[in-house]
Amino acid sequence: MRPISAPPLVALVAFVMAGDLPRRGKPISKPGTVVVTAQGRTRYRPGIGIPLDSVEDDYTYFANTARERWVRYFIGLVTLLFGVSGVLMSATGIHYEGLDVYVFLGSLTTIPVAIAWFLRPWPSPRVANAFVLYADIGVVATLFSSTNRLVPLTGCMMFTIVAVFTVIASSYRVMWAHLAVSMATVLTLAVLAVKQGTNPWLVAATAVTVVTLYLTPLMMRAYIRYLRSRASGAVTDSLTGLFNRRGLLEAIDGVGIAYAADASDRTIGVTVLDIDRFKEINDRFGHPTGDAVLIEIAARLTAAVPRTSVVSRLSGDEFVVVHVGSPGDIESTVDKIRSGLDETFSGPPFTTSIGSAVESLGSAPVTPTVVRKLIALADIEMYRNKSRLAGDDGSARGSSTGTRADIRARIEGLISRGGPDVVFQPICDTVTTTVVGYEALSRFPFGYGSPTMWFRDATNAGIGPLLEVAAIERALVAAESLPRGIFISLNASADTIRSIDLAAKLRPFQRDRAFHIEITEHERVDDYRAVARTIESLRVAGISISVDDVGAGFAGLRQVVELRPDTLKVDYALVHGIDTDAVRRAAAASVIGFAHEIGSTVIMEGVETEAELQVAVELRADMVQGFLTGRPLPLAKIIE
Repeated sequence: MRPISAPPLVALVAFVMAGDLPRRGKPISKPGTVVVTAQGRTRYRPGIGIPLDSVEDDYTYFANTARERWVRYFIGLVTLLFGVSGVLMSATGIHYEGLDVYVFLGSLTTIPVAIAWFLRPWPSPRVANAFVLYADIGVVATLFSSTNRLVPLTGCMMFTIVAVFTVIASSYRVMWAHLAVSMATVLTLAVLAVKQGTNPWLVAATAVTVVTLYLTPLMMRAYIRYLRSRASGAVTDSLTGLFNRRGLLEAIDGVGIAYAADASDRTIGVTVLDIDRFKEINDRFGHPTGDAVLIEIAARLTAAVPRTSVVSRLSGDEFVVVHVGSPGDIESTVDKIRSGLDETFSGPPFTTSIGSAVESLGSAPVTPTVVRKLIALADIEMYRNKSRLAGDDGSARGSSTGTRADIRARIEGLISRGGPDVVFQPICDTVTTTVVGYEALSRFPFGYGSPTMWFRDATNAGIGPLLEVAAIERALVAAESLPRGIFISLNASADTIRSIDLAAKLRPFQRDRAFHIEITEHERVDDYRAVARTIESLRVAGISISVDDVGAGFAGLRQVVELRPDTLKVDYALVHGIDTDAVRRAAAASVIGFAHEIGSTVIMEGVETEAELQVAVELRADMVQGFLTGRPLPLAKIIE
C-alpha cells in the first residue's frame, strides 16, 4: 500500500513571515529603548513559584537554543518529502477528475515552507501552531481527493509525523486537537471504504494499525517529561530551586535575545552577592537555619528581578544574577535587589556583600565567555566593597561580628551626618483609598542589614534613643513639604518615649499637622506605668498613640490594655492572604472589633491585593497601608 501526502497552501505566508510575529515573553524595558523577550531556558525558572512540569515549558525548554538547528533541518526535510510524495501521487490517476492538478500545486507549497525551516530561526508558538494547521488541512484534503478510500486510509500514518512535531513545538491542547482530527479522518475513511465494497476485516485491520501509531506522540511526550526532570536535576540547585553553575551557563544562550532601536544601548549586567560570615550562622544556629537563610535570599532575588533575568546559586553562599537590557534597566534591577535584601527577616540576622559589572553588548550575543568575565569583575568589586565596609568600623559588618565599640562608632557616625534617610508610605482611607496620612520609615546605608537590625544594634550599643531621635528629627523636617491636613506617623520604642521629650520636639511642627507616635513592636515594655504616664503627656500635647504590628513581636494584648492606644495597626502576618484564610480573617476581625469597642481606630498593614482590600472594607477597618495603595517613596517623588 502506498502512503499519500501533500499539504497545500494554507499557512505558508504566516510561516514565512515568522520573524514579524510577536514572540513569547514580556519586555523588561520600555518600548523605544530595548525590548527583551525571553525564550528558551530564561523563562524556565524552577523552584520559586513555577512548577517544574508546567505544560507551557515544553516549548520554551526546547526552543531557541544553539542545539535545535538539526531539528529544524529534519523538519524541513520531512516537509519536503511530504511534497515529493504528493507530486508523485498526483500522476497515479486515483484522484477525482481535475483534483490531481490541485494536489500537484499544493505539494509545491512545501518547497518554500521547507526552505523557511532551513533558513529561519525556530518559530514562535503561534507560527508553530499555524504549521500544524497547514499540515493537517493539506493531509486531509489530499486523502479525501482520492477515489479509492482504502489507499488513503494508509496515508493517515502521516498524521503521526505531524503529531511528533506537536510534542516538541506546541502544547497539549494543540496535540489533542490534532489527534482528534486524525481519529476523525481514519474513522470517516474506514466507513467510506466499507461502503465502497472493501473487505471490512481488511479495513478494520488497517484502521487499528494506523490508530496504534497515534500512541507514539503520547509515549514521546511522557518520555520527554522524564528526561526533562532528570536534566533539570543536573542544572538546578536542589535546595533553592535556582540554576547552579552549569545551569547558569546553559541558560544564558537565551537571555540575550534583545531588539533595540539603538543597538549600542543593549547592555548585560552581572550581580554577584554572598552572605557575610555564613559559616558563623551555621555554627551558631545550625545548618537547617542556614538553609532557611539561603532559601530566603533565593526567594528575595527571584522576586526582585524581571522574569527575563537568570538567577543562580553558584556555591554555598554565593549567588549570581544575569540580566540584559538598557543601562537604566540594569541599575533599577540592582537597586531592587539591594532593597529586597534589606527587608526584615524573621530568622537570624544576616548581611550580604554585593558587586556588579556591566558591559555594552550592542548586537553581539551573550556568550559564556562574556558572563564568566563579568562574574570575575563583579566578584572583585564585591570583595572591594566588603573590605571597604569592614574598614569603616574596624571589623566586619553586622551586629554579630563587630564589637560593641565598633557598632557604636558606626551608628554615631551616621547620626553625626544627619541620621538615616527617610521615605514616606501613604496610609489611606479603606473605602475611598484617599491618602489621609503618611508613615515615616528610615532607610540606612546598604551593607549592614535591615532597619530593624540597625535599631537593634543601636539598642544593644546603648544609643537606641539617639538613633531614633535622629530618624524622627529628619522625618519632621522632610514632612514640612507634605500636604497639610494629613497626619504623620513616627516610630519610637518605649525606651525612647520614656527617656526623650518627644512632645517638645514635635511642638514646632504641630501648626497644621497631626502626629501619631507608633510604639514599635521589636522591644519589650518593662515599665508600663512609666510609659503610660509619658503617653498621657503626649496625648495632652495633641499627639496620638499607635501600637504597631498588633499580632507580632511584643505588641500583645497586655500592651494594648496597658497603653490604651488611639490606633491599632494589624500586623502584616494577619493580613497577608486574609482573603483565603478563615483563621486570619477571624483573628483580624477580633482585633478590629476589640479596637472599635475601646474607641480606637484600626489600620490594616500589608494590604497588597484588591481581595485583601475588600476584606478590610468588609471588616470595617478604618485605614489601610500597603503596596496596593502606595509603596514607600522619597519625599522628592511624592511632591513632584
